[in-house]
Amino acid sequence: MRMFNWKRQHPSMILIEALRNLVYSIPPVIIFIISIGENLATLSLTSIFLILFAILVLFLIKATTNWYLYKYSYDKGYFHIKRGLLFKKERSIKKERVQSVNVQTNILKRLLGVASVQVVTAGGGADSELHLIAVTMAETKTIKSYLENGDENKELGIHDSDKTNYKDYNEYRMSFFDLFLAGATSGRFMLLFSIIAALFSQFYPYIPEEIMLYLVDQITPNGSFDIGIIIIILLGLFVLSWIVSTVIYVIQYTNFTVRRFQDDLTISWGIIEQKEFNVNINRVQALVVKEEILRQPLGLSALNIEVAGGASKEQNFVTILFPLLRVNELKQFLNNIIPEYELPSEMTPLPKRSRKRYVFRATLPAIIALIFLGAYNITYLWIGLIITPLAIGLGISRYLNAKTSVINNQLTIRFRNINRYMVFMKKNHIQALELSRNIFQNRSNLFTLKSSVLSSPTGKDFKLKDIENEQGQNLWHWFSR
Repeated sequence: MRMFNWKRQHPSMILIEALRNLVYSIPPVIIFIISIGENLATLSLTSIFLILFAILVLFLIKATTNWYLYKYSYDKGYFHIKRGLLFKKERSIKKERVQSVNVQTNILKRLLGVASVQVVTAGGGADSELHLIAVTMAETKTIKSYLENGDENKELGIHDSDKTNYKDYNEYRMSFFDLFLAGATSGRFMLLFSIIAALFSQFYPYIPEEIMLYLVDQITPNGSFDIGIIIIILLGLFVLSWIVSTVIYVIQYTNFTVRRFQDDLTISWGIIEQKEFNVNINRVQALVVKEEILRQPLGLSALNIEVAGGASKEQNFVTILFPLLRVNELKQFLNNIIPEYELPSEMTPLPKRSRKRYVFRATLPAIIALIFLGAYNITYLWIGLIITPLAIGLGISRYLNAKTSVINNQLTIRFRNINRYMVFMKKNHIQALELSRNIFQNRSNLFTLKSSVLSSPTGKDFKLKDIENEQGQNLWHWFSR
């Protein structure tokens, strides 16, 4: 029987895993405290500390057991793992099945001199990845070098003096100004504002009435709110949400860098929590250019890639290629980083008879909302003077932006929801191309195009409605040849 040189992770894994489990336990502990309510007063402070200490000890015992039982080894083209106490599990993975080796660190791990290593293999599901919680930085480099066929140049450690020796090496690094601009236009402040509003609505009943009356007296001389004060408060919360979300974005994506060497893309970012993802170009199933509503007037976009394989986590299938890129720089970026995809110079628009269908679909929700508002109170019908033109404009914009293009073996689809998207797909990565029509489209001789790629266990679909019959047939013949 062959013997392996089994290794364990760094002992700091015990502390990291125990702290992580402790953080995850906070929500149920809070729910438990709320549930016992007044009975909490019957517990002494010593009892509460003993309960918390017992929970921490249990987490430490569990983490220690996991650390001791989890072993790994790698040699002669295989990566082996062994774990479990009652139900033992052993796995051996060929290096050829490894899709990428991703590295993640944070402040605590850097202080401990360790990093987490995620080994993503071919196929979907939880069994398609291995996760080492804490290994030394030297061991991290050794694992990466071994699993990436021992090619040292694939690591991030390529020296600047050596880059000129590799004509197929390119690098894009995000400037601080672009990083700030990306955070300011990301739209995250709306989510943060809704969270703040939700938290306020939950805690509002518990605010003492005396404090509320005092605040009202400070804001308004007559001791009552008016619409102007409410608007000022809302604007203040919006500005606060925008500032906080922008700062969080900048911290999260500081030092964002994408590198291309031969057939590998390396994407890294972060200052507090540092992450690094390696993606082989053959795993890229689609390239998506996303222009968010706040960025479109500024001519800005973001690039994402749909990735095949990996685990069941969504972030392993949709990866940010570059958070912010000017639209007029897109062609140069593609040529340098991912030249397999080409920006089309011309695209085929939809027929004119499709326009009314786009306008109708956009205005229908507004019409239904107005009917209900009118039935409730007819004075609200003035809202229709605002939302109806906006809905019509959205429908026309969706129609004008809906286009297709075929260049050699690449299909490009452009469409708009609220944001605008352009999707590049290679013919050999398209799992299925479908043309369908309903009874209403049948009358106008129009089709709905659906292109499917394999970027998750259930796949990813991109649709374009109401394309011309001839246009659909040309796409069908292109794909089926």
